[in-house]
Amino acid sequence: GLEAFDKVINVDQSPIGKTARSNPASYVGAFDEIRKLFAQTPLALQRGYGAGTFSFNAGDGRCPTCGGSGFEHVEMQFLSDVYLRCPDCDGKRYRPEILEVTITRKAVAAHAESSPDVSLSVADVLALTVSEAVALFANDREVLRALAPIVEVGLEYVKLGQPVPTLSGGEAQRLKLAGFLAGAAKSQSSS
Repeated sequence: GLEAFDKVINVDQSPIGKTARSNPASYVGAFDEIRKLFAQTPLALQRGYGAGTFSFNAGDGRCPTCGGSGFEHVEMQFLSDVYLRCPDCDGKRYRPEILEVTITRKAVAAHAESSPDVSLSVADVLALTVSEAVALFANDREVLRALAPIVEVGLEYVKLGQPVPTLSGGEAQRLKLAGFLAGAAKSQSSS
């Protein structure tokens, strides 16, 4: 009966990322879709910002002081290294003019007849939990497609921008599984 299997994926306990730049949203491809949404806003179009401008890994959008990490690394000679919140971006990873670009979504309020609009910068989006993001991006099909596997593996409580090295071993394994599921969902939707 092996012919029924397309492939087998081994999800082991090996680390999925050693860099603090890797996060759940980027791991499953949701952050790519979110950055595209920011690039389509009127202010971003007026300023000539593309999706790459909203990346904290490269480009001109990231904070020049911390290089988009949100913190500064201080090496201590005889003690453990110290990580301090970046004094220029206050841990938000982006230059101030990038944070001026916002997207507006309907807030999901329990027991409310009409939900208020919420304006979010890219740093605000990275601070959302997966379940909050699913609610706010309910009308953005591609973002939901990428986030759904994280919910399916029970990680809806993690923040989109949470550094992957801060996840526990079990959380990292479930995120790996979500990454494979998101990849499979993307290949099915494109075929």
